[in-house]
Amino acid sequence: MLLDPETCAAAPGVERLLGPPGVKTELFACLVETNTPVCESASEALAELVRLRGVVRVAAEREGLAVAATGSHPFSAPEEQEIVPEPRYLALLAERPAARRQLVCGLHVHVGMASLEHCLETLEFVLPWLPAVLAFSLNSPYLAGEDTGLLSARADRLLELPRAGPPPLFESGEGWAEAIERAGGDYTRIWWDVRPHPSLGTLEVRMADQPTSVHRSAAIAALVQALCASAEPVEPADRGAYLVARAAAAAGRAPTDELLALVEPATRELGTWELVEPLRGPPEAQRQLDVGRRDGLVAVAADLVARSR
Repeated sequence: MLLDPETCAAAPGVERLLGPPGVKTELFACLVETNTPVCESASEALAELVRLRGVVRVAAEREGLAVAATGSHPFSAPEEQEIVPEPRYLALLAERPAARRQLVCGLHVHVGMASLEHCLETLEFVLPWLPAVLAFSLNSPYLAGEDTGLLSARADRLLELPRAGPPPLFESGEGWAEAIERAGGDYTRIWWDVRPHPSLGTLEVRMADQPTSVHRSAAIAALVQALCASAEPVEPADRGAYLVARAAAAAGRAPTDELLALVEPATRELGTWELVEPLRGPPEAQRQLDVGRRDGLVAVAADLVARSR
């Protein structure tokens, strides 16, 4: 998120930061999206995340802006923010005016898949574990100036979008194609927590809040990679039970120890256990709450800026 360095409020200006590869717009002019290139390892992903964070920070400072990596802005109202005037965003707002409420940021992890069928099998395996992935990333307790009572207000806000939450059950690649046709033929207009991304050949896990710590971002990417590497054929997950677990995770209750135990063999084989294991610590949302309750929401935003390096 781009902030005014004096007030710490959300501030437009993403168009002035564009140019470097991997730096893109999002719906709001106070958001900047970064995309890594394809990475062969979690350590390479970490290096790219650090580099991109630096590119954005330097460009923002040049334009008189600050950068805060977080799942939600502590006090700026989403409905008051400028929209990037690109056709795809204007079309989205015309179709779904409630999209103006989506001033939230997530970490999306893409893992390469051998085929669409393998991707769909992996999706069913990872789906029940996504609440625990969310629990490791919790970083949006405040939204529009309110203590929401959640550690991830973003997770709740995302469910306001159409085609959000868990994907339907696909019996085959044909079932996936039929679902996309029903959604208008453009799968990028589907906001499930996890989805195939055929044009990239990946499974895209979209559950995590945006971490403030760039090392935590890399750790969650490594966690998702190891989860996918651990996949085996399973019975389809109960979507209703998933939504219950998802809501509990947004409030801080999820089987995180069980997930770490599941992925530990894969992380050791991939050489990423030392990156993933520190995720056992408190979620970043807890620090936001501690600062906010002690010093107020402007202090929360200022602390996010100080830590977004």
